[in-house]
Amino acid sequence: MKKLFCLLAACLLALSCAGAEEAGVAAETPDTREADLLDIYRTDGGERIWITAAVQAMDGMLMTSPALLPDSIDSLVVSDGTNEWKVEAMIPDSAGVVAMLFYEAEKNPPQRKAWPLMPFGDSVKASTCLVRSGSEGGRRTDCGIRNAGALEWKGCRCLLLDLEGETSPGAAVLNERGELAGLVIADYAEGMNRVLALPAEEIARAITEAGTALTNLYSWGDPLEGYRVTAVKNLVTIDWSAVTLPEKAEGEQLYVVVTDIGNDYLNFYPAERTNRTIQMTLAPGRIYLSGILACSGSPSEIPEHYEVTVIPEGQRLTEYGFTPTLTAVAEMPEDAKEGEAPVPVTEVTEELLRSGRAWFYSASRYKVTEKIPDKTLLVTLTDPEGNVYRYESSWIYAPEYMNDDVWYISLAGMGLTYSLDQNGYPRGGYRIAYYVDGDLADAITFELK
Repeated sequence: MKKLFCLLAACLLALSCAGAEEAGVAAETPDTREADLLDIYRTDGGERIWITAAVQAMDGMLMTSPALLPDSIDSLVVSDGTNEWKVEAMIPDSAGVVAMLFYEAEKNPPQRKAWPLMPFGDSVKASTCLVRSGSEGGRRTDCGIRNAGALEWKGCRCLLLDLEGETSPGAAVLNERGELAGLVIADYAEGMNRVLALPAEEIARAITEAGTALTNLYSWGDPLEGYRVTAVKNLVTIDWSAVTLPEKAEGEQLYVVVTDIGNDYLNFYPAERTNRTIQMTLAPGRIYLSGILACSGSPSEIPEHYEVTVIPEGQRLTEYGFTPTLTAVAEMPEDAKEGEAPVPVTEVTEELLRSGRAWFYSASRYKVTEKIPDKTLLVTLTDPEGNVYRYESSWIYAPEYMNDDVWYISLAGMGLTYSLDQNGYPRGGYRIAYYVDGDLADAITFELK
């Protein structure tokens, strides 16, 4: 499957959907078209239950809204009405609005092709589009669009569609040429038959994310039975208390391996411990995998069985009126006295980063009437090659600091520059960001020339 996605990174397609005109009446359409939806069923206990329809992106991959999907893919199958395939893996996009489902299409390939995405720069009017949805038994319904607007949801540009009839998440928005102009992802809370749909450029982004994930994975590996990963924003809990630990050879140890698939290094933790649960804050907007590995020495490869977890992009922090006033890299004077603050710099050099005198500096303000502790703090440093280095701590809102909350931490002390000190600093752009409870407080960029 991986080779199928090498071409997807170049698929930067766009959609502009405008206008508000009367549309045709919804009508039942025979399931005879060459390009069409596929159906997703759950087969728990031998009972076959229709869940939703999905748009085929290409052989072996389809996309739909995760709104109706169960947490586990173990009982999911894909059907074209004749053939049936077991779902092997699922990757949600970073915003969590689209799910990419992967299935084995080598045998009994589907009889229908994928709809092409609308070409870059094209625009359509609402009256020239229709929404094709599925229902129990694989029936298809074409529904007209009264009008279309635009809004932002979960950090994505979305279309707000007012429909002539009912539809369901996973439905395809098609233009008059039969090209995919959007994907219905959710019902809109206000009004009847109003839905949110991702336009083509957001679909292309989600497909590209899935392709990037695939090209970084050696193969799909189902997690061990009982292995559980849950995420609330960027706070991730891994629980392997119900796992029967795999066998190990003499001299080997068992580790829980956690890695950002864009990184060239692994994080690992002892697996043979009394408390078989760990919790960590991971970098928003990144794709992680985790699993259990037996090895002698430090782990250097991905486990055979693993779980894929996508951390959504952090939304802007606005809690308690939070406002950043200064975020910078600062330099601590060589002859600094105890308690002296570092001085923000306008230019960051490799010499400064290697000197050990580089600090992360933050100033902000907010409004609270009492002390509010137990917030997570994550500081990340992303290098030009896409490696992300993390530092975890805690955050407290406090009335005595709210008008000018200033804090600073040594980059070396946080461990953010350790690997770079050892392996070298690549030329290009760097980004430092900090998150409070998974929301983006602020970020800065600098370039090493």
